[in-house]
Amino acid sequence: VGDLLQTISVATQQAVEEAQGQVDGVDADRAARHAALAAAQDALPTLQAAVAARQDIEAAAKATLSEANGKAAVATEAESSGKFSYDEAAAQVAELLAALEALAALKGASADSSKEGKAQHKQLAHVSHKYALDTTLVEAVLKVLRKEPDALQSFDVVSLGIFEESLSKLLKDFEERLQLHKAPQAEKAAAARAATEAAEAAEGACGESEAAVKAAKEAERAGAQAIKAAQKHVGKWLHDTKVVMDGFDAKKQALEAFREGPLKLFDELKDLQPEPEPVEEVETEMPPASDVAPAPAVAEGDALAAATA
Repeated sequence: VGDLLQTISVATQQAVEEAQGQVDGVDADRAARHAALAAAQDALPTLQAAVAARQDIEAAAKATLSEANGKAAVATEAESSGKFSYDEAAAQVAELLAALEALAALKGASADSSKEGKAQHKQLAHVSHKYALDTTLVEAVLKVLRKEPDALQSFDVVSLGIFEESLSKLLKDFEERLQLHKAPQAEKAAAARAATEAAEAAEGACGESEAAVKAAKEAERAGAQAIKAAQKHVGKWLHDTKVVMDGFDAKKQALEAFREGPLKLFDELKDLQPEPEPVEEVETEMPPASDVAPAPAVAEGDALAAATA
């Protein structure tokens, strides 16, 4: 019992000492709370400045993106228009080459001799009309091409030669035009690619700046919340201090009550000895003398032996 009471006393004393430490630290706690509030208030302007700086970067990135998109649109349009001219010239070259091939084929066989010949004849008529070749020459050649090769006359051969020269001249002109379009078109395509890549890079930078602004605003909100939390913590100091001091008083009173009560009482009682219990006297009834038988006689030798024993 004594060990148990001593353990309780030591534990209660430790609790009191811990509470005393808390009481001793209330002033330091108050200073720390005010310091935390001041630090949070000092940090907020820096966070706000960071938001403003990142918003400026974002605005510049958006302006760059808008400009890059405009340049990319212009470059792409230029490439498209140039590509149309280039493709058109290339198509004309291909069409004239096909017409010369059809003419070469019809020189060896009448246009009316096969379905393919009729299609080639029609093709030559279309090309002649499209490129405004001499009407008289074209009519003559188209008639000549319906003849068999061995039935051609000298005039027919001359007409075919002139017609072929006209097609060849047209082909040469369009080939030269195609070469003229080739270099500028390559430059326009390169410019369009560069402008598109610049726009894509500007779009990436714009996205990064937007993310940076978002992160800065989140940090600013966190800073404002930190100020509110610090202000609340400062406001609770008096209440928290009362709780600490009331707890200290309660533990101190509990220790005093324990020491003046159970512990003191045990100290007073532990050395006392209990009083001895009273012994009861037992009365023995003696029988009357007449009822006692006389002792038997003992021989002298026996009595000596008994006494010696």
